[in-house]
Amino acid sequence: MTTKAPYRTRQQRELLQYLRATPGMHHTAAEIHEHFNGGERPIGMATIYRQLERFVDEGIVRKYVLETGDGACYEYEQEADECLSHFHCKCEKCGRLIHLECADLEEIRTHLLRHHGFDWHAGKTVFYGLCEACRRE
Repeated sequence: MTTKAPYRTRQQRELLQYLRATPGMHHTAAEIHEHFNGGERPIGMATIYRQLERFVDEGIVRKYVLETGDGACYEYEQEADECLSHFHCKCEKCGRLIHLECADLEEIRTHLLRHHGFDWHAGKTVFYGLCEACRRE
């Protein structure tokens, strides 16, 4: 039995197309809104939030809630399982979210669990600072 793809509005299709075209990138709703407001067919902020949440519920998009009050970042679900196993760095200047594989941090994570009974969730951990490009400016 074949599963029929869900009906998509024009705005849903355009938003999904944008997210698919930027694999590995993390976007805030505000960044997405800014992108679409620069075009011929803008998408309202409420619609963007509603559609992103729908995509999250459908498992198409992963949502990262940031603790800094910046809201959330959204990523097309192409590499979702991998994101649970590594850390993230967020540039405070340009907003870029960087995937970080680091054996030294894994050692700290293991130490915390073994010696302090604290289980540190790598996929939910975000370090804040400046990326290499912004530091060079």
